[in-house]
Amino acid sequence: MPFVEERAARLYYDRGCGSCTFFARAAVGASHRHLVAVPLDAPGADHDLAGLSAEDRFASAHLVAEGVRRTGPEILVPLLSFAVGDRASRVLARAPPLDRSVRWLYRRFWNHHRTRGCGTPRPG
Repeated sequence: MPFVEERAARLYYDRGCGSCTFFARAAVGASHRHLVAVPLDAPGADHDLAGLSAEDRFASAHLVAEGVRRTGPEILVPLLSFAVGDRASRVLARAPPLDRSVRWLYRRFWNHHRTRGCGTPRPG
């Protein structure tokens, strides 16, 4: 997959993990082409993920939008904005209990990802 610069945002995911791939495809599908999913080990990933060790790179998803890289639960509000619109992301940002719940779900998902063995770097 060639590196795509012209998209509004890039979601980096672990293509070796079925759950991660499903999550990435669902996010891209809901974003109405404002988001592109890029595997963590894609050739162009080094451009946006420079400075991250392989362990940190594969430890969570990363979202790069407007030159800013967000990692882990910090991707949720902007990702929600791409997927369902700004109104939903504003509701999440203004409702701390809902925000905490969504972040908790994210951490549970990524803990499952990590402990199932798919959250580790793959030989290049």
